[in-house]
Amino acid sequence: MWKSLRLGVAALCFLSVPVLASAADRAYVDLFGGNTFLDSGSGLGGNDHAPVVGLRVGQRVDAHLGIEAQIASAFAQLQKPAGQSAKQYTGAVIGNLYALNGPNTPYLSLGIGASSNVFGTQAGRVTNPVAIFGVGYQHLLGDHFGLRLDVQDQMLFDNPVPHNGLLNDLQVTGGISYFWGGSSRHRAFPIIGPAKP
Repeated sequence: MWKSLRLGVAALCFLSVPVLASAADRAYVDLFGGNTFLDSGSGLGGNDHAPVVGLRVGQRVDAHLGIEAQIASAFAQLQKPAGQSAKQYTGAVIGNLYALNGPNTPYLSLGIGASSNVFGTQAGRVTNPVAIFGVGYQHLLGDHFGLRLDVQDQMLFDNPVPHNGLLNDLQVTGGISYFWGGSSRHRAFPIIGPAKP
């Protein structure tokens, strides 16, 4: 599982380089962290919330549309079997629909991916398809840096839990983004020129 995930991320990064270079002022990487809240009625024994960290790599392809790859690891203990790691790992491809033309804008997120979880000693580690629906806000601080807030409902399908195998995973995260390129009109720190004689 981990080997396949690493190879997939490496291939995505390799294939993204020409795309990112062709639209450098709109490409970004976002490091984020926050908390994940799994459905409290899922039968996870009360271990239904935990910190989450992750990384996004994306590109704003036009004024109102963007696409990104997201990987994350949550420290949720999903009925952890004795002596085993039970972290949740997710990976997804997400499309963002930006409300405003500028860099400071709310947006809507839709995506698909997969999630790997441990559901007790009998089921073990299970990989499930995921659909993502979310909202967020992006704020540019300067030429290259920005802040971001996301709220995502990650719907995990075919899980060995109640509710017909559907598990809702709400993730609330904040992140800092680095953008390639950018406008000289927006600088995080002013540039002070030499004093005139």
